[in-house]
Amino acid sequence: MEIKVRDIINSDTALAPSTGDPVHNVIKDALMSKHVVELDFSGIEVMTTAFLNAAIGKLYSEFDSAYLNSYLKIGSIATTDLTLLLKVIKTAKNYFANPDSFNEGVRSHFENE
Repeated sequence: MEIKVRDIINSDTALAPSTGDPVHNVIKDALMSKHVVELDFSGIEVMTTAFLNAAIGKLYSEFDSAYLNSYLKIGSIATTDLTLLLKVIKTAKNYFANPDSFNEGVRSHFENE
């Protein structure tokens, strides 16, 4: 199942978490039905990690990584946006694996600056 992000958000800018939520819901519904999802980012000119956290990062709290690796495919994404997406995925995996430890590590980092 192909999901065109631009069609869901009706914009070429993917900035706010509130615009990521509808994308997340469409992806989640498809994944729960065991559909392979091909996420198409063509036509997206600007994207933020806030959007990606809401759209994709949250999926790591609902599905395990192996499932997402099998059922979620990414296409037509700019190189810089792919870099952001990979950071979001890495952070989401770390966070949802152990939220308390992650939060403590973040707090500790900022206290030592």
